[in-house]
Amino acid sequence: MAQSRFSIYALALFVAFFTIPSPTTFPFKEFDVPPTRELIGGLKPNNYLDGTQHLLEGRIYGPECLIARNDVIYAGVNGGEVVKIVGDKVTPIFKIGAPCVHTYDEPICGRPLGLAFDTQGNNIIVADAYYGLWSVDLDTYKKTLLVSAKQPLPGKTIIRKARVFNGVAVDKKGVIYWTDSSSDYGFQDLVFASVVNPSGRLFKYERATNESQILLDEIFFANGVVLSPNEDFLVVVETGAMRLIKYHLKGTNAGQSEVFVEGLPGHPDNITPDETGIWVPLVMAVDKEHPSGFALFSNYPKVRMLLIRLLSFLEVPFRFINSFLPNSISKKAIHFIGNGESILMLAPKRTTVVRVDWEGNIVDALHGFDQSIGAISHVLHHKNYYIFGSPYNRYIGRVKAKNSIIELNQ
Repeated sequence: MAQSRFSIYALALFVAFFTIPSPTTFPFKEFDVPPTRELIGGLKPNNYLDGTQHLLEGRIYGPECLIARNDVIYAGVNGGEVVKIVGDKVTPIFKIGAPCVHTYDEPICGRPLGLAFDTQGNNIIVADAYYGLWSVDLDTYKKTLLVSAKQPLPGKTIIRKARVFNGVAVDKKGVIYWTDSSSDYGFQDLVFASVVNPSGRLFKYERATNESQILLDEIFFANGVVLSPNEDFLVVVETGAMRLIKYHLKGTNAGQSEVFVEGLPGHPDNITPDETGIWVPLVMAVDKEHPSGFALFSNYPKVRMLLIRLLSFLEVPFRFINSFLPNSISKKAIHFIGNGESILMLAPKRTTVVRVDWEGNIVDALHGFDQSIGAISHVLHHKNYYIFGSPYNRYIGRVKAKNSIIELNQ
C-alpha cells in the first residue's frame, strides 16, 4: 500500500512538473559567452584585498551602490532606503518603495540599485529595481518620478516594461542614461533571469520630452553604466556575459556599439569611472573549476528551459501555501530560490576588482583570498581608501588606496 501511494505521488509530481505553465512565452535560443581569461598579465594574483576592514558591521545591509560628495557617502540598501553616512553615523534619508517589515519583501520595499548625482541641481538620480527611475532633491527629499515601472518601453522587437531598473549615469547637460537588466524577470528572480534569453536594455532619457530612447537591446543582464571623460561614449556592463560594451555617442561611429572588454574572470556589477579609467568589481568570481551559472548553458536552450521549469516547480508549493496562509517561511523560501545570493555558494573563494583604462585594456586587478570580503558590487575611491559596496554584505569594506596608476602596476 505504501509503495502504491509513493507511485501515485511520484506520478502526480511528474505530471505537475511537465504540465505547470511555463513562466516564459518566448522561444529559447542559443547564444555565446566568451571564455574567461586566465589570471595573468594585468590580472595576476595578489592579496591586496586580504584583511579588508569592515565598517558599520551589523548596522548596514546590502549597500549596493556608493556615491560621495565631500565627507558624505550615500548608499542604497536592502530594505529600500537610501542612507547618508557621515563618519560612523548612518541615517536613512528617503525611500522610494512602500513601508515594509522584512527584506525578503523586496518588491514592496523597493531596492535602489543605481545612484548618481544630478548635474542639473542638488539631486540624486535613483534607479530603484522595482519602482523605476527617480530624481530626489537632497535639500527637501522631494521625489519626482521620471520613468515608471508600469510604463511600456521600446525594445528591439517588442514594447515591454522594465523589470530591473539598475545602472544610471548623468551627462553634463542632464541627459540620463540608464539600464534595465531584464524585461522578463524582476530582481527577486535573478536566478531565473540568468538562464533565459538576454533581454536587458540601455536607454537614454531626455527630460525635455520625458521619453526614454532605446540605445541597445538584448544585453545579457545590463548593469552599471558610465560616461567617458569627454562624454563621447558610454561603457555599459553586461553581467551575464562577463564583459563591458562600448556605445559611441559622438563621431563617425555614433549609435554603434562594440565589445570594450570581455572574458572577465567573474561577473561585473556597478562600474566607477575616473579620469584615467574604470573600476570594475566582480560580484561573483568565475574560473575553470567554478564555471559561470549564467553562461554554462547558454548554448543549450532546452536545458535552460528545463531549469526554468524546475525553478518554477520548486516555488509552486510555497506560493500556493502563501496565497492561502501568508507566512514568513514560504516567503523566505521563494526569496531564496530566486535570489542571486543563493548561487554565490558555487563561486570560487576569490574576490576580484579589475582596473580598466579608457582604451579597454586591463591594467591591474585587486584580489583577495582570505574571504574577509566577497560579492563586491561597487568601488568608491574616497580620500585615501577604496570603499566597497555589496548587495549582500552587512558592512562596508575598506582598504588603503594605491596612490597612482604607476603603483597599481607595481
